[in-house]
Amino acid sequence: MTRQEPDWGEGSRFYLPNEDAGVVRAALRRLRRRPRRPVFVGGSGMALLEGARTLPHLESAVYVDVAAFQFEYFRLLLRAVACSQGPGELRSWFARTVVPELHRHQSGRGRSYAPDQILAAMQHLFGLDFFFDAAAFGQARAILGRVVAVRSGIGAYLAAAPVNHDFIYLSNVPDYLVPNDLAALFAACRRHKAAVYLLATSACPDRAVLASAWQTAGYRPHEASARLDAANRGLGSPYLERPWNRPGTIHLLLPTS
Repeated sequence: MTRQEPDWGEGSRFYLPNEDAGVVRAALRRLRRRPRRPVFVGGSGMALLEGARTLPHLESAVYVDVAAFQFEYFRLLLRAVACSQGPGELRSWFARTVVPELHRHQSGRGRSYAPDQILAAMQHLFGLDFFFDAAAFGQARAILGRVVAVRSGIGAYLAAAPVNHDFIYLSNVPDYLVPNDLAALFAACRRHKAAVYLLATSACPDRAVLASAWQTAGYRPHEASARLDAANRGLGSPYLERPWNRPGTIHLLLPTS
């Protein structure tokens, strides 16, 4: 490991999103007021770059993850985008630096994907246009100075955030929270008066408890939620046959007042 690389280590690692960032882009377009200060639950951080690059009046985009590996991996990704002159160079960096580690990680789980399969998934399942389109790459590169990385849990961050966020991307974090933590998370979101995007999968033990938590906090589904869910090509899509996929539903939520 060098100072420019995370400790690849063992255990759970997100080198890529498994959600469709194209749907995140679509959700941002559906909002009456385009967000200026979004915050994204971490993972690979690619969903943040893909979504935030499309916001015309972006002031800041905050990445939040509690895991040391993910925090350092995101910083590595930001450096790679900054040092690349176009999407071709970025893909070359990814193939050279990340794919071998991704292959090692997947092999430990009994899976193996060729580099061309990985790139195809990035483009066609995960909607990572900034890896393939020059204009999208330019937009992602242009916002790097407004991206902030914070090592924290999302609930703790929202409770003490120094700025008021207007869009909160939760990914499928609610799948793994007990009712009290769900209530606290949505209450923190509501204090920001922010729109919320989440994916509830079959890992969620009780969808009714999840819905009750956001309703109690003062949220309602955006009318575009069903269309966003139908467009999903990644995690949660009923049309995607992959060992890592599981059923899920996308929810775009708005404050009730």
